[in-house]
Amino acid sequence: MDDKKPYFTDDGTLVIPFECTDHAYKYWKQEGKAMKDILTELHASPEVWANYTHEKYPEPDES
Repeated sequence: MDDKKPYFTDDGTLVIPFECTDHAYKYWKQEGKAMKDILTELHASPEVWANYTHEKYPEPDES
């Protein structure tokens, strides 16, 4: 695992390492992505999603 990229621990905790140079993952900064975008990119489960946002869990694409 690249410890400089965001990831989830086994218990579903979102970790954004201090060493992460991509400020887009620092959702608390002006240039940061929305939490829902980060969770979507990291393929958060519905349970983990619910721990971080009240936004609706995205429906799977019907491709």
